[in-house]
Amino acid sequence: MDTGTILGFIFGYVAAVAGVFLLYLPDIVLFVALLIAGGVLQLLLLPFIFLVRRLRRRPQLDTDASWLLDRSNR
Repeated sequence: MDTGTILGFIFGYVAAVAGVFLLYLPDIVLFVALLIAGGVLQLLLLPFIFLVRRLRRRPQLDTDASWLLDRSNR
């Protein structure tokens, strides 16, 4: 194999990698755009998530009955 053949193979591999990259470029761009849109949506919904968590939190009832057994109250 001479230098021209090796350079031809190298150029062919680089061209194949570039072609595959260009073939999948729309999918990569769509994936990145969906990730960004999901992050922006999460940031926009964050105040509502805090509000729902605050409204669903139940008040803690005082279930400590140790005062019933305390003799100092009698």
